[in-house]
Amino acid sequence: MRKSRAARLAAAGLLGLGALGAFAGTAHAEPIDYVRIELLELHCHQNSEGNHDEAYIKLTDANGNHVKVWPGNGISYQTMGAGYVRYLTDANGNAALVLGKEQARTLTLWDDDSSSGDDKLGATLITGSEAGAETQWRSLEGSGGVYTIAYRVVDI
Repeated sequence: MRKSRAARLAAAGLLGLGALGAFAGTAHAEPIDYVRIELLELHCHQNSEGNHDEAYIKLTDANGNHVKVWPGNGISYQTMGAGYVRYLTDANGNAALVLGKEQARTLTLWDDDSSSGDDKLGATLITGSEAGAETQWRSLEGSGGVYTIAYRVVDI
């Protein structure tokens, strides 16, 4: 059996163990373990303006872009008022919800405002390391609105 040049040099004592490890490390990269964020529910405790908010959710993708994930199906926003609960399952097919276990995504809730800039109603950081945990409930607050979002992170 023929040895590689690095193995022969290491055997001859011409390379340190660290150098041999460098050769070995470049040959095989560790696979990324992926997870998926499942969005479950959005509860409005207090809307930010008037009778209701026009709510939508964006998530940072792997490139740091802000991608709208909810509502899905080409809808711009969902009306939310105090006491409203919306189920978020129509968002769950979005590719931005997939991440590595060592990665994180920022989820941001917005109020669509056609007369001025959209209002940020809160944000939370979701990490891939949350996989396997029970349903997470996070408070989102901003511009006078108070919301709770439920999600879980699952292995895929």
